[in-house]
Amino acid sequence: MIMQTPEYCSFVEGEWHSGSDETMEIRNPANLEETVGVARMADRGVALEAMRSASQAFLEWARRPVGERVDILTRAVDGLEADTDRMSRLITLENGKTVVESGAEVAASIRDARYQLRAVRDTAWQVAGDPGNGEIEGYVRREPCGVFLLITPWNFPLATVVRKVVPALGFGNTVVMKPAQLTPAVAVHWVRLLTDAGLPSGVANLVLGRGGEVGSALIDDLNLRGISFTGSTEVGLDICRQTAARQVRLQMEMGGKNAIVVLSDADLEKAVDATVLAAFSCAGQWCTSTSRAIVERPVYEAFLTRLGAKVEAIRIGDGFEAGSGMGPVISEVQRQVCVDAISKARKAGAGILLGGKAVDLIEGRRGHFLQPTVFRDVTPEMELAREEVFGPVLAVIPADGPEEALEIANATCYGLTFSIYTRSPDWADRFINEVEAGVCHLNLPTAYREAALPIGGWRESGRGIPECGDEQKHFYTRLKTVYKGPMAGG
Repeated sequence: MIMQTPEYCSFVEGEWHSGSDETMEIRNPANLEETVGVARMADRGVALEAMRSASQAFLEWARRPVGERVDILTRAVDGLEADTDRMSRLITLENGKTVVESGAEVAASIRDARYQLRAVRDTAWQVAGDPGNGEIEGYVRREPCGVFLLITPWNFPLATVVRKVVPALGFGNTVVMKPAQLTPAVAVHWVRLLTDAGLPSGVANLVLGRGGEVGSALIDDLNLRGISFTGSTEVGLDICRQTAARQVRLQMEMGGKNAIVVLSDADLEKAVDATVLAAFSCAGQWCTSTSRAIVERPVYEAFLTRLGAKVEAIRIGDGFEAGSGMGPVISEVQRQVCVDAISKARKAGAGILLGGKAVDLIEGRRGHFLQPTVFRDVTPEMELAREEVFGPVLAVIPADGPEEALEIANATCYGLTFSIYTRSPDWADRFINEVEAGVCHLNLPTAYREAALPIGGWRESGRGIPECGDEQKHFYTRLKTVYKGPMAGG
C-alpha cells in the first residue's frame, strides 16, 4: 500500500487554508530520500486574514472567565501528553534530533505549559489599592493586550510554540503563530490539539510561509500588539527596527555564544559531562548550548583528554536508531555554515582535537551529518570564539587564571547563558555577579532550566521581558488603574 505524503496548511479562523500554489517538501534530515510532508506556503493575503481573524476573536475570548480559558488549554496539554510518542516522532522526522531528545522536548513543553496554566489561574487580576483619599476607591486591574505574533524556530519546534501559546491565550490574548519553514508538522499538530480541546475559532491562527513573503505583512499589521520571537539575532534586530516607532511589545530570545568556565579546582568529570551534554545534544542546535569551554591552564590538558574520550564515543546517525547519540543538523544550509566556521578556525590557527568533517552517508542513508567537532587552543580573537555557529562545534580556550577567564567569557556581543565549574564560593559569586549573561549556572550545564524561572538574554541575545516563569504575566497583560468616586444620588 502506498502511503500518502501528509500535506500541511495554514489555519485561519477555524479553517485550513491552502494558501498559494507554492509548496515546500519537508525531508528527513537523516534520510534525504524520505519526504515527511509537503507544506503549502501562505501568501500575504492569508497572513492578513490571520491577523484580522485574531483581532475579531479577541474581545469575546478576553471576556471569557479565566477558569474557562484554563480548562480549554488544560485539555490541549492533556492531549499533547497522551500524544507524546506521535509528537516525538514528528520532531525527529522534521528536525533530526534523537527520539530521546524529542521525548525530552515534549516532556519539557508539558512542564512549561502546566506551570503557566497554574500561574494564569493564580494571578491576581485585581489588586486593591489605597489612593490616600477616604472617599475614593482605587485598585489595579490586569488585562490582556490583544493580538500577539509568535515566531518560533526549527530547533525546538514544539517547546517554543507551546511556551508562547499557553500563557498568551491563558491571559486572554489571541495569537497568530509563524513557525519555521522546516518544521511545520509539529505546529500543525499542536493546532489540532487546541481545536480538539474546544478553542473557539479565530483565537489561535497558524501561518505557514517564508519570512520574506508573510513576515512583513504580519509585523506591519495594525492589529498587532506584541511579538514573541525566538531565532537569530540578525532577524530579531530586523524586527526591532520594523516595530521601533509603534506600540508593539517585544519579547526576543536571540543568538548566543554560551561559555562554560572550568577553574582548576573544579570537579573535572562533572565539568566534562556538562560540556559534552550541552555542546552536542540536539547536534549543538539549541540556544542555550555550550559553544565555548574556557579552561584554566593547570587543568587544561586533563580536561581535553577527558573531553576527547567522551566526544569520540558519540555515535552519529538516524535519530530513530538505537544507540545514536547525535542526529544530523537540520539542513544542508546549516551544515555548510558549520563547515565554513570549521574551515575559518583551521586557517586562523586553531587545532582540531576531534571531528571537523561532514558525513554524507551513514548506514546507507544520505543526510546532513556532521562529526561532533572540538577545537583546542582557540584564542579570544578568533571568530570561532566570538561568533555563533549553531551546530556541533566546540571551541576550547585556555585561560591564565580566573580573571582572564572572566574577561574571555565577556569578550563577545552575546549574553544568553553561562556556567562556571568551581569549588570556590568566592569565585562563583564573582563570576555570577560580573558575567554579562541573562541566565547563570554554578556547577550545572549551560542549558539547564526550570519552568518556574525566566529565560532571557542580555546584549545581542535578547530584548524585552524574558520568556517563561512568572515574567510571562508582565508581557502578556497590561495594567489599568481604576479610581471610583462616590456615586451621585441615593
